[in-house]
Amino acid sequence: MTGNTRMSAQAATGIFLAAAAGDALGWPQEARGGLVGGQKERDGAKPQMTFRSWIRHAGHYSGRYRDPVQPGEYSDDTQLLLATARACLAGDHWWQRLTEAELPTWPLYQRGGGGAVLRAAAAWASGRPPWESGSSARAQDAVARYRNAGANGIAMRIAPHVLRADTSHALIRRVVRDGITTHGHPRALVGALVYAFALGHAAQAQATHGFGDSIQAAANGLIDADQILPELPTGWATDSELDRFVGAWHDTNKETQQLLEIITDSLHQGAMSNPETTLERLGCTDPKVNGSGTVTATAAIYLASRFAARPQNGLLTAAFLRKADTDTLASMTSAMLGALHGIDWLGDLAVTVQDAAYLTKVAEHSHARTVAADQWPDPPSRHQRDGLKRTLLTASASEGSAKPHEFPDGRSFRIADLETVNNQILRARLQLSDGQTVLIDTPLPDTPPPLVRAGSRSPKLNDDAGEQTASALGTTAALANEDVTPEAAVILAARSLTRSAAFYARLTGRDISVRSGTARISPGLLLRQQSANTPMDTTSVSLQFTVGLLADVARRLGLGKEHSSRNPREVLEVKDPDGRTVRISQRGAGNESEVYDP
Repeated sequence: MTGNTRMSAQAATGIFLAAAAGDALGWPQEARGGLVGGQKERDGAKPQMTFRSWIRHAGHYSGRYRDPVQPGEYSDDTQLLLATARACLAGDHWWQRLTEAELPTWPLYQRGGGGAVLRAAAAWASGRPPWESGSSARAQDAVARYRNAGANGIAMRIAPHVLRADTSHALIRRVVRDGITTHGHPRALVGALVYAFALGHAAQAQATHGFGDSIQAAANGLIDADQILPELPTGWATDSELDRFVGAWHDTNKETQQLLEIITDSLHQGAMSNPETTLERLGCTDPKVNGSGTVTATAAIYLASRFAARPQNGLLTAAFLRKADTDTLASMTSAMLGALHGIDWLGDLAVTVQDAAYLTKVAEHSHARTVAADQWPDPPSRHQRDGLKRTLLTASASEGSAKPHEFPDGRSFRIADLETVNNQILRARLQLSDGQTVLIDTPLPDTPPPLVRAGSRSPKLNDDAGEQTASALGTTAALANEDVTPEAAVILAARSLTRSAAFYARLTGRDISVRSGTARISPGLLLRQQSANTPMDTTSVSLQFTVGLLADVARRLGLGKEHSSRNPREVLEVKDPDGRTVRISQRGAGNESEVYDP
């Protein structure tokens, strides 16, 4: 398959990073997100372009526990987006990889997954598609629930298909084939189609995007049922089930057309229209329908159109809409805005969202339509899943961080961190071989083994509370257990530690961990959060770094072509977010008097 000539690499990166950022920003506000403190806590959150740490209820029934979520961590929306993108690496065999490796493995590390996708993934893990029923009443009930599943779980993950499809027919085929792996109702499929068409148009249009263009593009995604039926696999439904499906498809197309008309009317009113009122009319605040594929898709299209010139406002409106499915709405809205504007408008969110470097790499592969010849294992059995959990229960972080293990989907992993949560859950933070970070929570036995972190001498509980990562775009994420060295030679104050860490991550091309108000820039240099209203002297300190290639640093810092010289003796001089002078020279240029060499 050839590379993508219709959409820019900037649009692809914008889609992935913005989708993840919207997911992470909106997840705490989701009405069904399990936030400790409930609606009162959500109502107290101020809409702002900043990730926050929060605690959610996780688990089921007697196994419920409090799950601490660190700033920038994403939920199932982004996990499934990435799983779809990895499946697409298999080229023409993407559907097999999705159903044989990605979906069966995903429940091991899912965070906030919806019931429809979890049930379908369990079916694929057992070796059968979710539309095939067994003889038991429970199995037949599962199939009935599959055929009634019309939520937004397809629409939120189909962006990789938008980047890889050459024609409208190819896009329809990909979306439908992907969608039926987890959802069987037209509301999920139609919602995914109209969103895919709108997202594709935004990614191609960018600066030429005009008023109402997305709505017309979305309307092109209202496909007749006659075009859908040939894409369904043999045995997907009986004749009577197909008749009901076709009838529901026609009805859903009409419903979606009405939703698009609501959007059109609101946009024609311009600044006189109230976004919250329009979203309420669409059903975004109605708990009975706000997770519907058609409702979420049309709402995301509306917000991306309404705030095309002010993308941050569009993201904040989606992420903080009261009583809405905010993580998915914000993710899908933000992805469209990212397709239009790239990532600059995201500010620090683009570098502090979980796995920013990995997301960038996946976006590049999706845009280039990379095909990898890697094989994947058979669907992971219960024995394999239980074996992974036994490995984690008996491992220690000190030995696990150095030893690679096999992940059930064919990737390998190292244990980056182990901790206990609420004294009842073992949480393993795994660094996968391709750069993704996943968390696996396992109930502890009655007498849990002591947990020892890499480089530590005694067990620690919840030692990483408040951690977030400033990821350098285009690099592989560093292990999460990289401890700050207390014997650092220099400790400098920072007005905004997150912003400063993001700046130095771009400068050095590395991930920089922020822990307990401190960030390690290099073995000899720490930044520490300055107390509010405390004076800072930044003029008397300057920093000097040596790097491999100045041109790479200039590109990461966005300095432009005038700073991309390959002259090894050139010195770049910039200011960090606190106003300190930072001089950057190229290694091997005869300059051996560096203050810091990260």
